[in-house]
Amino acid sequence: MSTMSSNTIFLLVTTLLAMAAQCNANFPYYFGDFKVSIRNGFSGNIKLEVNCTSFDDDLGRHWLRKGETYSFSFHTDILGTTTWDCRLATQDAPLGTSQLFKCDYDFLKKCDFRECKWDVRDDTEYLLDIPQKKYVRWAHT
Repeated sequence: MSTMSSNTIFLLVTTLLAMAAQCNANFPYYFGDFKVSIRNGFSGNIKLEVNCTSFDDDLGRHWLRKGETYSFSFHTDILGTTTWDCRLATQDAPLGTSQLFKCDYDFLKKCDFRECKWDVRDDTEYLLDIPQKKYVRWAHT
């Protein structure tokens, strides 16, 4: 194999590992499965509809009564580009679409690099900051 081919392969492998490390913040510790949980935390007797999609998956519609939780697990892609967008609605009105998982170090740190726990409340979504042991109001960026 020529030196140029060896260098090209080395650069390609290094680039792929760097891209994967974006989502694998504690690489290689993290590389595996993640879990997302969404809880209906509304104060009244309001049903929450959840419909989550990624680039290649649609998990369908799920209705949650007050206090109920919907959870799903998945494996991130090697390039660290996995996202999960969830359309949220009540029986009366759409609430919009929120990105409830993304490969971002600060976001994954709150999820303790394994599980993202959401509580949908009257005013907005809250993410459990696992290391801090408290829910934080989430400002979507």
